Amino acid sequence: MTFTERYTWAGLAISIVVFVAYWTVVIVRAVTDGLPLVDVGWQGPMLWSLILGGGLYAVVMLVLWLRVRGEAYTDARDREIERYAETTGAGILGLAVLATLVMLALDAPAFWTATVLFVGAFLGSLASMGVTLAAYREGL
Repeated sequence: MTFTERYTWAGLAISIVVFVAYWTVVIVRAVTDGLPLVDVGWQGPMLWSLILGGGLYAVVMLVLWLRVRGEAYTDARDREIERYAETTGAGILGLAVLATLVMLALDAPAFWTATVLFVGAFLGSLASMGVTLAAYREGL
């Protein structure tokens, strides 16, 4: 398993756990407080999700990088797969950013605007990781 494939698997696991944890906290708050999602305190859980998810991913990357230190850990195939996967994820993220800008222009509630961007970033990342892993397993 290549370096890129390892950190992609780790990133996939971390992002799914963090995404599910965020939504669990928000939905539990909404149900227990009897509030609609727009009125739930979502800012703290979202910030913690971003901080903890990014921090965990950085630690995993550091550990994996330290394990292959001094070795060539990518080649032309890895770079081509990464380029292809980033293009896929960027398209989805771009749509989420566009939707967010439209929502801001229409003065939509902050919860829904942030949610569209958060979910769009997650889906773009998920698509990118899925393409990466498929390319390693099935070939590009």
